[in-house]
Amino acid sequence: MTLESFFLSVLLLILLARVLGILFAKFNFQSLVGEVLGGVILSPLLLGWIVPNETLKIFSEFGIIMLMLLSGLLTDYRKFQEHKFKSILVGVLGVLFSMILIFSVMYALGFGLIVSLLISVILSNTAVEVCARLLMNKTAGKNTHAIIMGASFVDDIVAVFLIGVVGSIALGTEVTPQYLTFISARVILFIVLSLIIIPYFMERYRVIDHLIGSGPQREKVLLTFTILFAILFAIIAHYSGLQGIIGAYIAGLIIGQWGSKVGPLLRRRVAYDDLVDDIEPMSHALFTPLFFGYVGLQLGSILSSFVVTTLVVVLVISISIMALLGKLIGCGLGARLSGLSRTESGFIGLAMGGRGALELVLLTISYDKGIISGELFAAVVIVTLITVIATPLLLTFYERKFMASP
Repeated sequence: MTLESFFLSVLLLILLARVLGILFAKFNFQSLVGEVLGGVILSPLLLGWIVPNETLKIFSEFGIIMLMLLSGLLTDYRKFQEHKFKSILVGVLGVLFSMILIFSVMYALGFGLIVSLLISVILSNTAVEVCARLLMNKTAGKNTHAIIMGASFVDDIVAVFLIGVVGSIALGTEVTPQYLTFISARVILFIVLSLIIIPYFMERYRVIDHLIGSGPQREKVLLTFTILFAILFAIIAHYSGLQGIIGAYIAGLIIGQWGSKVGPLLRRRVAYDDLVDDIEPMSHALFTPLFFGYVGLQLGSILSSFVVTTLVVVLVISISIMALLGKLIGCGLGARLSGLSRTESGFIGLAMGGRGALELVLLTISYDKGIISGELFAAVVIVTLITVIATPLLLTFYERKFMASP
């Protein structure tokens, strides 16, 4: 791919995704839907001007990092801490119910035990990036926002652990107590370091305070540090067995925790607000349309060469329903058990329905290693993308129907 064609692809993708995103937002729909549609229009399915490629994919994934960084910054850390047990309950039940429903459908349709288990585990995970994008323009309160982001974080950890185990079984790797201990220790170590030890030392030695500086450009050094900090945490999370985007989210959470504490002359709060003001516009205008536009490119590319059979239609419809229903029931039940109202519980259950980048990566690996067939690969990728599109639509309808102001 030449440099000129790459820049042209980026230009067209951001332009159309952003324009359609703004149009959808004007009609009170999630801009995410318009951004995905923009990618579909440019894909081989319709205009055929852009074909998904590795260079564009890597560039779009940087958009996820920035989106998750912003989401971490905007998460009220005190609310996150306050509702952590609710988040655990919501996240775990969401994974459990999704796995049970999807596995039941897969196995009933004649797929083998291991394949059914693998797909059910992969699709049990909520896409944190989709949740983050959905909540930015929603009327949900800070408590609900904190529970959803916390639950998606928890369910990511649970799902990744299960994927590691089931994937090893599918590849013929012997799953021993030692292997399970190694996976668990690696993930737990990352969480302890990220949420306890590193923030403690950064606060004790006032690391971030030294980056504030003075004058009108005081936040720019902090901006550079924050972006590099997010990238570093994304790398560490990847080698810890988690998604890189989880690392970026935690990096934002750490900076947000710092900004929420009272400092001399409110210097922290002013610097934190300036930092968010720098990152948020770029995220909405550039990074999110780039990422979700690329998701649309993938969807269009698959549909352009897709052979439709009765089994594929039944599989796509049934798994899509089970994927959304599993989160609605599991996460909604967890929210109700946590003391939330029916309206809030339903909102949380729907908001957790979207799948995303991790699922596409895991499906590609499974297909490349011969664990799943090409037909199954295409069908489940479509299911993943359907949840990305359906979740904001369902959430918008739910808000209008049940959460509208009298």
